[in-house]
Amino acid sequence: MSRLDQEARMAIKALVSRGATNSEIARLLGVTEGAVRYHVKRLDSGQTDGRARQNFKAEAVSAVIDQWRVSQGDGPINLAALHAWLRGEHGYTGSLRSVQRFWHHAYPAPAIRARRRVETPSGAQAQVDWAHFPGVILAGVPTDLLALHMVLSFSRKQAIVWSPTKDMLAWLGCHSACFTRLGGVPATVRIDNEKTAISRGAGAWGVINPTYRRYAATMKFHIDACPPRQPQCKGKVERRVRDQRLAINPYGRPFVSLAELQQ
Repeated sequence: MSRLDQEARMAIKALVSRGATNSEIARLLGVTEGAVRYHVKRLDSGQTDGRARQNFKAEAVSAVIDQWRVSQGDGPINLAALHAWLRGEHGYTGSLRSVQRFWHHAYPAPAIRARRRVETPSGAQAQVDWAHFPGVILAGVPTDLLALHMVLSFSRKQAIVWSPTKDMLAWLGCHSACFTRLGGVPATVRIDNEKTAISRGAGAWGVINPTYRRYAATMKFHIDACPPRQPQCKGKVERRVRDQRLAINPYGRPFVSLAELQQ
């Protein structure tokens, strides 16, 4: 009798509740019809697989296994080396497979979080974020500057507009300059929760700054604020900001003026 994992058993339970026959379930899961009948019967009776309750042979030396794991630090784990060490130093008589079974039970790998790549139609969305660059040499003087990045989500085309401040005038002026460089206004603009954009709260429940709301209504775009502490929700512009810091930052040479830097 092949041992089905928890996901397969739950699939059987769901399919049975929807009226699927044992033969249909067996064909979908690639197992025998007898295996399906066996698990349906156990699910109906509330029984669990007895193999799941069996003790691990290596559990008798769990304390020394834990000490060995700590001694390895952050390096790679070699269970064959652990098995040899247990046999040589502690007289362990079990197989390598018994050590592997105990290890995967006692120290399971962290769950993999599913991620879905989200794409939007052309013209549907732009993402906006500030990047801070302190100490840029401007007219011979170290000057703190900010760059507003605006990235079109569909094409990844971007515009960068520099500013010495990030007040409301700069926020709106940089928006307009970015729209001009990109050749139009997208349907939505995804933003961070800057005070010039969201005056109170954050994300979908935040209160949009009245001045920014009027500007968006005039320019005919919808304001889409990111959830708090979720930078991946505007990952396209975050990536461009990171690329600029690594490759095209303004520290390579001095600039006479902000206009020269903007060119």
